[in-house]
Amino acid sequence: MATNPMQRKARNSILIGVVIGLLIGAVVVGLLFLQLTNVQKNLKEIKDATRQVYVVKNDVKSGTTIDSTMIELKSATKDVIPSDYISTIPENSVAKINITKGTVLSKALIDEADEKTTNDLREQQYNMIILPQYLEVDDYIDIRLTLPNGQDYIVVSKKRIKNITEDTIWVNMYEEETLAMTNAIVEAYVMKGSKLYATTYVDAGMQQNAIPTYVPSSYVINLINADKNITEEARRTLVERYTQELRLRRESDITSQVNAYGEEAKDNIEAGIEEEITKSKEARKQYIDSLGVSE
Repeated sequence: MATNPMQRKARNSILIGVVIGLLIGAVVVGLLFLQLTNVQKNLKEIKDATRQVYVVKNDVKSGTTIDSTMIELKSATKDVIPSDYISTIPENSVAKINITKGTVLSKALIDEADEKTTNDLREQQYNMIILPQYLEVDDYIDIRLTLPNGQDYIVVSKKRIKNITEDTIWVNMYEEETLAMTNAIVEAYVMKGSKLYATTYVDAGMQQNAIPTYVPSSYVINLINADKNITEEARRTLVERYTQELRLRRESDITSQVNAYGEEAKDNIEAGIEEEITKSKEARKQYIDSLGVSE
């Protein structure tokens, strides 16, 4: 049967259109495949270049202990983060310098705190220390004893202010520090003209803790050596610190002055402790009143 030329031409046009359509479809599919491949490649490159980092939520002061409430985990590309970034926060970490909000934490910015949580660590309250005018919570201080003759000793070093009122501070103390501090308080009460005062670290994150120079009485040293609450590491440190030279110096400089007060010493101690107790009671009453409850 003969084919009408017009029908043959129409059929050929359809076939050509189908072929062209298939070719265009193949090109589009190929382009889409290439684009998808490139997208997947880019996503993989971004994923490979992305790191999970810790960022501080707010400004952090030098020397401040960094805890989980102060940081958040974020994703960042490795080209915008320091090479020594940290993905886990060590316990007892403190800021070595002032850190601004949004900064990625790195090894260069933090250090291990001097204070470790041991079984004998306790929060202590003191209201007989002369405090710097601008002392604030989270500042670090040394507590020093000045004798009437002008000699000056570091009793305890690098203590973080946990809380503060007009004349009272709260700090953490190890057992041996508590005993040394108590000894220094009593001797400050005995010697009129002596004083216990605090000095503030300029940059607590970068400055090492000072080495205490105050040597407690031989009675207190014996108590420290016998106290089971004090760790062996602390005892070894104290043995190294309280050398024979320092003990002899203590006897000639401090003990001799304390003994010079004789019977007056007891009265001075009682007066000092009475004032201390009165301040503590007043502070406790103010605190209870602020809560709106009665004891």
